[in-house]
Amino acid sequence: MAKKSHFQVLKENKKPLSKAERDVVMKAKAVWHHGPNGEKTPAVWKSEINGKPVYVTNTHRAYQDAPTVKGAISKFHKTIKGTA
Repeated sequence: MAKKSHFQVLKENKKPLSKAERDVVMKAKAVWHHGPNGEKTPAVWKSEINGKPVYVTNTHRAYQDAPTVKGAISKFHKTIKGTA
């Protein structure tokens, strides 16, 4: 059996963002336009590993994770947005 990648583990342990977390992401303009009719959607999502939250931002080319939502927002703007 093949060992799962870190990203696969993150995807399997995905949790919904709280309203406060979502509001922080949206206010920071860390968004994709993937909603119906091109509406903005959060570009950061949450996972959990060993009981601790991990915030992730990704495209089909790359991903970055961080222990805080603000860290993931920063990584979105500095790295991930440019890989889209």
